[in-house]
Amino acid sequence: MKLTIVKPLTLVMAFLALPMSTFAASSAPSWLQETMFASGKINTVVMVVSVVLIGIAIWMFALDRRLGKLERRAKEQTNAGQH
Repeated sequence: MKLTIVKPLTLVMAFLALPMSTFAASSAPSWLQETMFASGKINTVVMVVSVVLIGIAIWMFALDRRLGKLERRAKEQTNAGQH
């Protein structure tokens, strides 16, 4: 049982460690990175992306709840129709 967990875990760790070497060997930042970090616009970009992702997550959660209610109603109606 432990062996089945170890193989995927090792694979995931290897894939997570792979980008670390590329970040360590990266060259100087591009002009876009320098501009965004220097002017502080990167914070705005991060905030906008965060707000959008949080909004999508909240919308999906609310949609899941609504669909669950509709499924329960449909199931109750089919059960009531059978009796």
